[in-house]
Parts: sequence; structure tokens; C-alpha cells
Amino acid sequence: MRTIHVLRSGRNYFIDGILWGDDEEGVMRYLSAKGIAPDAITKALAGVAQAGGAIIQEEDIREPVLEGW
Repeated sequence: MRTIHVLRSGRNYFIDGILWGDDEEGVMRYLSAKGIAPDAITKALAGVAQAGGAIIQEEDIREPVLEGW
């Protein structure tokens, strides 16, 4: 399972403790590029707007690839 923390302080967004800036659309693009489902992104940003933070938890669907087998 992977966990991503999204927070907002003032106008700035933080993803897993790293300052992202004040661009909500950029946060959406980043999370989408990380493979987060669109409805999970929408719920997380709604949680950030209401409470100042959200946690996204999803199953990590990537399987390790064994080479040479």
C-alpha cells in the first residue's frame, strides 16, 4: 500500500512534506502522473480545502519483474 500526504498551509501545497507551491492544477497533474485515480485526487483536494490536509492510500499495483526466469 502506498500513502501520499497532501497538505495546504496558507496558499502553498505540500506533497509528502515537500513544498509544491500554490498551483492546485500542478498538484493534480503530479498526482495523476503518479498513477492516482482521478476520483481519489478530487476527494483529496476537497479534503485539503475543508480540513487543510488529506491522505491518499492506494494499493500499489506494480509487481516486481524477475528477469531471467
